[in-house]
Amino acid sequence: MSATVTIAIDGRPVTVAPGTTILSAARKLGLSIPTLCHVEGFEPSASCFLCAVKIEGRPNLWPSCATPAAEGMKVITDSEEVRAARKTSLELLLSDHAGDCVGPCKTGCPARLDIPNFIAQIAAGNHRKATEIVTDELTLPASLGRVCPRLCEQRCRQCEVEEALSIRNLHRFAADLGQRVPLARGNGAAAISEGSRAIPALPSKRVAIVGAGPAGLAAAHHLLQRGHGAVLFDAHPHPGGMLRYGIPAFRLPRQVLDTEIQMIRNLGAKFRLGKRLGRDFTLDDLRRDFDAVFLAIGAQGSRGLGCPGEDLATPALEFLEKLTDGPLPAVGSDVVVVGGGNTAMDACRCAVRLGAKSVRVLYRRTRREMPCLMEEVEAAEAESVKLEFLIAPVRLERKAGKLSLTCQRMELGPPDESGRARPVPVPGSDFEVLATCVIAAIGQSVDLQPLNSAQITLSKWAIAADPRTLATNLPGVFAGGDAVTGPDLAVRAVAAGKLAAASIDQYLNGKKVIGSPESVNAVLGKLNEEELAIFLRGIEQVPRTPMPHLPMEKRRTTFDEVELGFSPEAATREARRCLGCGCGKAIPCRLRQFATEYGVDPQRFVGERRHFSRDTSRPEIIFEPGKCIICGACVKVAAQAGEELGLSFIGRGFQVSVAAPFERPMAEALRKSARRAAEVCPTGAIMLKGTGCAGCRLA
Repeated sequence: MSATVTIAIDGRPVTVAPGTTILSAARKLGLSIPTLCHVEGFEPSASCFLCAVKIEGRPNLWPSCATPAAEGMKVITDSEEVRAARKTSLELLLSDHAGDCVGPCKTGCPARLDIPNFIAQIAAGNHRKATEIVTDELTLPASLGRVCPRLCEQRCRQCEVEEALSIRNLHRFAADLGQRVPLARGNGAAAISEGSRAIPALPSKRVAIVGAGPAGLAAAHHLLQRGHGAVLFDAHPHPGGMLRYGIPAFRLPRQVLDTEIQMIRNLGAKFRLGKRLGRDFTLDDLRRDFDAVFLAIGAQGSRGLGCPGEDLATPALEFLEKLTDGPLPAVGSDVVVVGGGNTAMDACRCAVRLGAKSVRVLYRRTRREMPCLMEEVEAAEAESVKLEFLIAPVRLERKAGKLSLTCQRMELGPPDESGRARPVPVPGSDFEVLATCVIAAIGQSVDLQPLNSAQITLSKWAIAADPRTLATNLPGVFAGGDAVTGPDLAVRAVAAGKLAAASIDQYLNGKKVIGSPESVNAVLGKLNEEELAIFLRGIEQVPRTPMPHLPMEKRRTTFDEVELGFSPEAATREARRCLGCGCGKAIPCRLRQFATEYGVDPQRFVGERRHFSRDTSRPEIIFEPGKCIICGACVKVAAQAGEELGLSFIGRGFQVSVAAPFERPMAEALRKSARRAAEVCPTGAIMLKGTGCAGCRLA
C-alpha cells in the first residue's frame, strides 16, 4: 500500500495519507466545502449531504465527509450540478423547520431594526446596551420612535393573546436615552456618541444627495460611516424634509430632529440648503462634479381637491410648512380639512392649536378605510375635531366673506385599484359647508419636472429604480424613498437610504452592485394553543403600558410634545411582556448561513411542520427539537463525555428525532456536555442561553 495518495480537487493537486477524506483533503488546500453534520474527530455520518461533490468517472454525487481519497481521483467541489444538490438538501432540511430565524417583529420592520435584542436588553435593565443597538444601525432613531406607524407591532405574537408589545415607544425610550447620555463604546476611556465617530479627513469619493429628508439623511449617515464624503442639497432652508415640514412639533419636537441631524453633521456631512434641483443645479452638473448621485427628492407636491375652485383651498403641506418656517397661517374660526390620511390628521390638530373654534374633517370613505393611524384619529377627536364620513367636495367658492364648499354624500361601491371600497356619489345629496379656511389633504406627489431633460427613466409614480439596488438607468445615479415609491413612510425612506448607501459603496469601489441581500428566514407561522403557551411560559400577562400624555388643556393650546415618553421603570415593565420570538442561537446558525449562500427557498418543499417545543431544564442551554436536522453531533458529544443517560435517536423514518431516553429532560441527559453540544449543533436546536429570547431570559 502506498504511503500517500495524490488527488486533484478543482484542478489542484494535493497529497494526503491513505484513508483521508475528500473533505479533509480539500481543507488542506484551503478549499471550503460546506457541511452541517460533520464534527472534526467524530465518525462521519453524511446525513446532511451538503458536502456533496462530483467525482469524475463516477455516477451521482458523493459525500466528501465520508468518501476517502483514492489515487488519481479528480474531484469537482463547485458546479451547477453540485450547487443544485446542495440547495435541494438545504430546502429539504428547512421544509419542516419549527422555528423563526428572527422575530416576526423584526421582519415586519422595513429598516430591519434588531427589535428582539434591544427589547431583551431593556427587560434585563441594560438600557444603555439597548440604546447602542437602536442607534448603531438606524438613522434618526429618536424621530422614528415618534412617527413610525408601528408595522412591527402588527406582527407581534402578543396580539394573539392581548395587545401588541409597545415596540415603538420602547424604541423611542432607548433612542431618547442616547440623546441624553453619551455612550461609552469600545475599550477606550473616552465616552463618545454615535454622532462623534471619526471618519477619514479626506474621503476618497464624494456623493451628491438631492434631498435632505429621511432617505437622504440615512444615505449620508451610512456613506460617511463607509468613509465616503456626502453633500446634501435641499430646497428648504433647513434639513429634515417631511420630518420637519410635514410633521408638526407636537408629534416630533424640532430639538429631537435637530439633535439627530447634528449627529450626521458630526460625521462629516455637508449641506447646501436653499438649493433646488432644476433651478440652481442640474443632474448633469452633479454627475460631472461628484462620483455618484442619490436622488431622494421626496414627495412634497400637493394634490388639489379635484373640483372647481380648488385653488382657493390651502394645500396641507404648505399649511404645515408655514408652521415651521412662518409666518403662522391665519385659519379663522371655522376650519375644514378634506382628506383622511396622517397629513389630514396633523393639519386638523394644528388648526385646533391655532385657535379655530370649529375643526371638521371630511372624508369620502368611512373610518374603516382611513389610511392613517387610528391613534391619530382618536387623538384628533380627543382634541375636539369632528370627523364626517362619506363626503366628497364638488365645488369651492367665496361667499359672503367665507369659503363655501359644496359637498355631496357618498356610498361605498366595489373596490378600486387600491383594494378599498370605491366611493360612489349619492344623487341629489349636495349640501353646503361654510368655512374660514379649507385645507386640502388629498395626497402628495413627486415633482419630476426638474428631471424632464435628464434622460432618466421614470415610472408611473416617480423615478424608476431597481428595487434590489436602487440603481437607475444612468450609471452612478441611484434613487430611493418617496422619489421612487411615491408618498410613503419615513421608516421606509430610512431603509431606502441605507440600501442606497450599500449599493453606492459597491459602485464606488468597482464591485458588482447587488445592494444588501437579506439572509434567508425560516418562519414558524401560526402557533396552536399549546405552542403559544410555551412562549407565554414565565411571561406575566399584564396590560400594555400606556403612554403618558400632556394634559388636554395644554394639548389644545400649545405645540408642546403630546406623548411624554416612558420612564425607565415603565420601559422595563413593558419590555418584559416580550415573548422573545426568534432564534437565540449564540453561535451563528450554519443552516441559515448556507441557506442564504445558496439562495434557497424555505417554502419549496414546505409541508406540515413539526410541533414547536422547548426544554430549558438545563441551566446553560435551550433545546428546541423542532429545529434538529438529525445530524447526530450532540449524540456523539454525549457519548464521548460518558453521559450516563445521554441522547439517542428515537423513532423511525420520517418520525425519527433526537431526545433523551425515557422522555427525560435535558437536565438529566447532558449533565457534563451541554455546552459542548450547543457548540457543535449546526442549527438552533441546542443553543447557549443569552438574552435574545424568552427561553434564555426566563429559564
